[in-house]
Amino acid sequence: MSFRPPFRPRRRRNPEPLAVLAQGEHWIVVAKPPSLLVHRSEMLPGAEAALQVVRDQVGKHVYPIHRLDRPASGCLLFATTQEWAGPLSAAMSSADAQKTYLAFVRGAFKADGPVVIDRPMKDDNGIPREASSTVWCLGRSDDPRCSLLKVQPQTGRYHQVRRHVRDLMHPIIGDTDHGDSKVNRWWRENGGVTRLGLHCASLSLALPDGTRVDAVSPLFEDHHRVWSTMPWWADAVAAFPSLALPPLPLRETDDVRSPAPYVEGAAPEADEPDDADAGDDPDLLDDSALLGLSLTEE
Repeated sequence: MSFRPPFRPRRRRNPEPLAVLAQGEHWIVVAKPPSLLVHRSEMLPGAEAALQVVRDQVGKHVYPIHRLDRPASGCLLFATTQEWAGPLSAAMSSADAQKTYLAFVRGAFKADGPVVIDRPMKDDNGIPREASSTVWCLGRSDDPRCSLLKVQPQTGRYHQVRRHVRDLMHPIIGDTDHGDSKVNRWWRENGGVTRLGLHCASLSLALPDGTRVDAVSPLFEDHHRVWSTMPWWADAVAAFPSLALPPLPLRETDDVRSPAPYVEGAAPEADEPDDADAGDDPDLLDDSALLGLSLTEE
């Protein structure tokens, strides 16, 4: 086991704390706001990151157990002791672990029941790996042409949720890597959508000591302000009641502009999704060498 020096709080910064969703003796789940990195990267060494914010918040070293894209928001699990980092990582990777995402997507999703998508994805070495997700529609409309999907990935591949809904021809609105550039532009200019429409709404997993991690994250106010004006909102709340929770405020340091009200009128005809799977996302560089972990993806 590598030696780590004792934690000493830094006095030069006073980052805004993150909302705590659930906490145990050896772990903590926080609500990651948009624009915040999970951990710093070689490309953005001085950027604010959840790892440092939570470390300062709890007063000791913490260890991220999974990843969440920088523009995404929601449940984020950390181990608060090094001894539990490995067991938590293993529990997160087990078949019993469940992460539930909400995806705001282009077009009216046709299926009423669950849709299972099994489409392999290449790992960092170009080797195809099994990837499976289950998708439900919580609400849909033709004006504007959009839907809210509930997605539960059964595996943890890079950008899995984003790529699987794209493969169903319903890319996430605001996704600049795998989305539809024309539709993204329309929503940005007419609906005030300024970031990725992806939120990790809940997290549930069993721990080796017989306890559980169960956490639910309300929406942040930018998603809530847009989604709650959609024609399908009441249906979505009925199907997924945690949507009715009071939204979380954005921090002053969160780089997300306030959305404008939705402007009525049909969205533009969809073009083919952009497909920019080009290398590693610098915001998600693997720090498993530092932590001795294999972090699960979204």
